[in-house]
Amino acid sequence: MATKTDFSEEQWQTLIYSVQDAMAFVAFSNGAHFWESMKEATATGKYITAQAKSSPSTLVRDLAMGGSMKRDKKLTAEPAAMEAEVTRVLAEASKSVADVAPDELAAYKAFILGVADAAAEASGGVDDSEQAAIDKIKAALV
Repeated sequence: MATKTDFSEEQWQTLIYSVQDAMAFVAFSNGAHFWESMKEATATGKYITAQAKSSPSTLVRDLAMGGSMKRDKKLTAEPAAMEAEVTRVLAEASKSVADVAPDELAAYKAFILGVADAAAEASGGVDDSEQAAIDKIKAALV
C-alpha cells in the first residue's frame, strides 16, 4: 500500500490537484450558478470525507485527508483551457500512481471518478455537459 511519503512533493501536489480539478471541471461544465456550485462542493466534500474514513486504499485515504491544498493556479474558468489543464493533471497524476504504486491505480481512478460523480449528482442528476466532463476525466485517467 502506497502512502503520501512514497511520492515526491511535486507528485503529491499533482495528486491533490487531480482531486480538486476533477470536481471543479464537472461543477463548471454546465455553467453552474453559485447555489449549484455550493451543492456540488458539499456533496463532493461528503464523498471525500467518507473515503478518508473508509477506503481500503491507504493512498485514497491520504488523498482524501488532503495535505497542501494550494489552488491549481493553471486552472481557469475558460472551458477549453480548463479542460486542457484538468486532463493534463489527471494524466500526470495517474501516471505517477502507475509508476510508484501500480497496485493503487484502480483505487485512485475509482476515487477520482467518485469525486466527479458526487459533483455531477449533487444538483438533481447528471446532465449532458456533466456526463461529457466525466467522460473526459475517464479518458484522461491513463
